[in-house]
Amino acid sequence: MRARTKPPSQSLPGPNRWILAFAALAAFLPGCATFRPEAPAGPTFALARPGPTRLGRAFAPGQERHPGESGFALLPYGLEALVARAALADTSDRTIDAEYYIYDHDEAGNFLTSRLLSAADRGVRVRLLLDDFNFGSERELMALCAHPLIQVRVFNPVAYRLRWARLLEYAIDFRRADRRMHDKLLIVDNEVAILGGRNIGDAYFNLHTKRAFRDFDVLAAGPVTAEASASFDRFWNSGYSVPAPALVGRNPSADDLAWLRRRVQASGRRAAEFETNYAATRAGYLRSLEHEGGALVWAAGEIVSDPPEKVEGATPQTNPVAGRLAEEWARATKEILVEQSYFVPGPPGAPGFRDLPRTAAAVRILTSGADTTDVPIVYGAYRRSRQGLLASGIELYEYRQQPARRQPGQQWDQVQPPFAALHSKVLVFDRRIAWIGSYNLDPRSARLNTEIALVVPSERLAGELAAAIIDDLSPERSWRVRLTTDADRARGARGPIVWVGAVNGRPVLIRHDPATTWRRIEVFFQALIPGLGDQL
Repeated sequence: MRARTKPPSQSLPGPNRWILAFAALAAFLPGCATFRPEAPAGPTFALARPGPTRLGRAFAPGQERHPGESGFALLPYGLEALVARAALADTSDRTIDAEYYIYDHDEAGNFLTSRLLSAADRGVRVRLLLDDFNFGSERELMALCAHPLIQVRVFNPVAYRLRWARLLEYAIDFRRADRRMHDKLLIVDNEVAILGGRNIGDAYFNLHTKRAFRDFDVLAAGPVTAEASASFDRFWNSGYSVPAPALVGRNPSADDLAWLRRRVQASGRRAAEFETNYAATRAGYLRSLEHEGGALVWAAGEIVSDPPEKVEGATPQTNPVAGRLAEEWARATKEILVEQSYFVPGPPGAPGFRDLPRTAAAVRILTSGADTTDVPIVYGAYRRSRQGLLASGIELYEYRQQPARRQPGQQWDQVQPPFAALHSKVLVFDRRIAWIGSYNLDPRSARLNTEIALVVPSERLAGELAAAIIDDLSPERSWRVRLTTDADRARGARGPIVWVGAVNGRPVLIRHDPATTWRRIEVFFQALIPGLGDQL
């Protein structure tokens, strides 16, 4: 969707004349290291006992019925995920903590910003932590800091804020600058959390967009929220997180905040239809989760998160998410279902997939198609391994550009964009363990980015997630990739693999990547880059 959703790849060819020119300019700049303010920000923490809150009272009956367990609700639809975030923010009484890799300033982003401002106006403390690579509009986020109850910090920032200087810093200090915080996390009153694959932006919530992401989040209420807060606090108070005003060398003013309020209100008027629908469903949405027999699944759950120190290098101590994934993979004996937008197995594999143990379980993997990936170079790396994966017995599927609706008439599936893309990061092990988080099966998640995941041993939640994945594997929503048979060759297939699916209920066989000629040429040549699978 956007080239900026992934930092430049280490796999690209070595120094060229532009890199050399940047290096020459570097002589005139101070040494590049993680930006550190002269006066480090003081630590703050989640409230261990936030006191009586509306959210605490709302979910208390469920916790009494399920002592020691947490309540979980899958958020497979973009509009529902946006309503859930807004409903929690509007019900907040004490604190809101948000941690995101991308925070766009489009209609969805401005709508959520308006909810943060409204909460702060009511006396709620707001902490917003963003990765620097996708920091977005500095003026808007800086203006938030003018509110006395809102703080914004930036993780692993570059020292130079001008765009050309940022590129220069990537060129001369790539090893540090390429390591990013990929987490996506919202916590309200230390009572309820939302985490998963969605960043903040129109495409992630299917809001007034020509392109929409298929993705998953999960809402969690109960003891597991404290684990999410502990992860947030580790990042917020680390030396890698810098207050936003320190990056530009000035404190924002009341005029900045007034400008932001006007801008957010103007954007809200453009999203008037969603505002109306949201207001009508907000109260009922939380009630639908709370009542007995509602959407919440009560079970034990565990937050697994990489520490901020992973940006210094991946080790067993700084890479617990990858370690836990390997453990769950090894335990599976019957079936592993995988829905992953960025899947880079590598030839013959790469960390994040190559290092996963061999298993007797049947493995079905859905990933992005050539025409639905927002990062073609990733598809180019995956493309080189397809034949070997199929020969090993793994079932492969590729998400379609125009998938059929999942459940016609479902209230959260109102938008049918002309272009869809996959952004999911979910797995199901033996229909018993549900895994929802930010981790991709690629070397970037294994080596470079910090990641977070929720692991829930629940047959009911795993069953709900498995049903959603299997629906996405259907012939009307994805192409199944398989080795070419004699029957296929009789129908004109010449390559080693074919794609099969259905259009309007009729079976279809495709003999090449289902994409435009230009996209097929693009991924073909990117797949030839030496070492690509080990570096993305």
